[in-house]
Amino acid sequence: MSRIPQLLVVLLLCSGSAIYAQTSDPPAPGWVAYQPTEDDLRCANYSKQEWRVTLSSDKSSIQVSRFEGETYRHVIKVRDGRLVGENHGEWGGGLWWISRDGRRRKQLSDENVHGFVKTSSGVLVIVGLSHLTFNYGEVLQYIDGPGRKKRVKAFADLGFAPRTFLLESPESVMVLTRDGFVRVHSSGGLESVFRRVYGLLYPNSFTLSPNRVIHVGMRHFITRLTPSEGTYKEEWFVPANCIQFVQQEYDCVCSAASR
Repeated sequence: MSRIPQLLVVLLLCSGSAIYAQTSDPPAPGWVAYQPTEDDLRCANYSKQEWRVTLSSDKSSIQVSRFEGETYRHVIKVRDGRLVGENHGEWGGGLWWISRDGRRRKQLSDENVHGFVKTSSGVLVIVGLSHLTFNYGEVLQYIDGPGRKKRVKAFADLGFAPRTFLLESPESVMVLTRDGFVRVHSSGGLESVFRRVYGLLYPNSFTLSPNRVIHVGMRHFITRLTPSEGTYKEEWFVPANCIQFVQQEYDCVCSAASR
């Protein structure tokens, strides 16, 4: 092979967004591997395409659907009523216990509630806020007492605002924060799993397969994290009909060449 064709091959392999790999098995039909550039990530921040990932019922495959937006109210049943949490971002939030008949209530916290999870340590509440200079997250533990003695107490300091989470087992919860994945143990101990800052891609969901592979849903992309030698191998994917995209004002749209 002459020197010029060799140089062209190198340039094509390194030229950024127009080149996408097809060597990785896609996480779901209709998706292809892609290595984003910094420009791609900036564009994706504006994308109106947001993807939610879930595991199939038998946990054998990944299902990808459109993310329909944040849930601002979370409800979970407890022994004598329900807990209601709200998250309105910079506008505030709160956590309340409400009796079964709705006649009695008590505010337990004024934090922004991202959701609840039942563990061997009881009901845990994921709270936190990311806005401007605010970036903090915490896990609270619900203490069920009679009447006005119901309360929450600090259980674990996440260090950063939570984005999404899932129950691994009765003994642990995995949380994706603004700084990466952490594991909260039933003892209240915190374990760093993998540091990954997704920035302004706003991850909204992730899955954990039986062989510990993680998939993350976010704006424009999904990623796959495969355990490898004590860390994770990261791969990015886009829809096969959107392998080229451009920013148009306050949107990131698939270009005509990729359709």
